[in-house]
Amino acid sequence: MKKYLPLLFLIIISCQLIYAQNDYDFKTFEKDSEKFIQQPSKWNAKDGLILLGISSLTYSSMFFDRDVQSFALQNNQYKNSLLVEFGRIWGEGWLSPSLGGLIYISGLANENSHNKKIGYEILSSSVYTGLITMILKFGFGRERPTHNSNQYSFYPLSFQGSNFLSLNSGHTALAFSTSTILAKNTDNSFLKAAFYFPAFLTAFSRVYQNHHWLSDVILGGFIGYFVADFVTKIHVTKNYAKIVPDPNTVNFKLLNYSIYF
Repeated sequence: MKKYLPLLFLIIISCQLIYAQNDYDFKTFEKDSEKFIQQPSKWNAKDGLILLGISSLTYSSMFFDRDVQSFALQNNQYKNSLLVEFGRIWGEGWLSPSLGGLIYISGLANENSHNKKIGYEILSSSVYTGLITMILKFGFGRERPTHNSNQYSFYPLSFQGSNFLSLNSGHTALAFSTSTILAKNTDNSFLKAAFYFPAFLTAFSRVYQNHHWLSDVILGGFIGYFVADFVTKIHVTKNYAKIVPDPNTVNFKLLNYSIYF
């Protein structure tokens, strides 16, 4: 499903031609994508240390992959429970573009900058996250725990199918991408925690249902978070997102988080 994310984004974003002009359109996506591609060349020492830290943590966690898997398999009577399944669904490849598209179209229909910003950021972040995820998956070629009990089984660039696309967890990456966008668009601490809760459920579900190793979800979580962090920051620094609510819209406040209809 992830391979269709760019196409889904273009289809949704093209709806803006029907409505009034806005800052969150394909031109913005084009500019953002250029900056996203160029970003590694602008990394400083701090960014290098963050990358080293993530890589070290991912590698170190591989030593515990087998033990965590064994524990999960011995206590997996709740693998089909509502919470675990909700976590899985939150990371599905269709959910992020669908949610982002609905919020974006809502913003267009009501000429609401706030919803357009959130919807656009979810969509663009899911595209970047999906692309990075697939590059790493095929690059590492790691076997899934359901296919091989050896956590050190890698076949780089082997293209042998989904059983060799374990590292990193795409579900977890997309889940943290979506949750981070939502969390960074509110100043309310309770809502920030609430938005991240399903993402952690996704990470848990991928290991608990034996679809991924612990190290897979750790790397996936970091990828989703930092991609979404980049997307939200460039809009702040470039002043793309000056939120001026339409006085004719109905504004409902939910713990200081604005929802517009």
